[in-house]
Amino acid sequence: LTFKKFMNITRFQSNILKIRKNSSVLDFGSGNGAFLFYFLNKFKLNKNLSFEVSQPLISLQKKFINKTTFYKVHQSKDNFSEKYKKIRVDHSYCNSVFQYFVNENYALKVIEFLMNITNKSILIYDIKDNDKKNLYIQTVRKRQKLSLIEYKKKYKNTPIRFYNKTFFKKILNRLNKKYSLKYKFKNLPYSATDNKFGYCLIIYKDELI
Repeated sequence: LTFKKFMNITRFQSNILKIRKNSSVLDFGSGNGAFLFYFLNKFKLNKNLSFEVSQPLISLQKKFINKTTFYKVHQSKDNFSEKYKKIRVDHSYCNSVFQYFVNENYALKVIEFLMNITNKSILIYDIKDNDKKNLYIQTVRKRQKLSLIEYKKKYKNTPIRFYNKTFFKKILNRLNKKYSLKYKFKNLPYSATDNKFGYCLIIYKDELI
């Protein structure tokens, strides 16, 4: 990811989330912390939260990101509704992590958690489109010069998860009975890697509707 592409993507995300100065932001699946660092400094955030499964990446973030609370999460163990029920933030986002979730039930738990703790807006960025699964696999195989057998062997332990939009629609239509919300799907920006194989889910709650 080049610096130019990174800046294009951060502008795309911050415009969608409607982040303002002194907001509070949560990054679920924060990786190396690049997006957290950008938003913290760009908007002088009041509160920054990092949720990440990798302890080495959390340790890396702690070296250059300040004013941030760090949480190590577990895909198979965490009960978000109990463990983090007192957290409240203005905006939440997930960058290209839903594709790595262990199953759809975990994806459901994450969405419900973000809905519970977020006051204004949620962005799930880069959801791999199930309708384009075969084309995505063909593209990756061609790029890496892999046979189908080689591809399956290489990604056996890190399979990519694809989603139909109906999966999210069912969840949000149910949650709308509890929350006042609006949601929409949006194409990835041109700058995004493999942008034609994924999409974004944008959720606005109460104040921003």
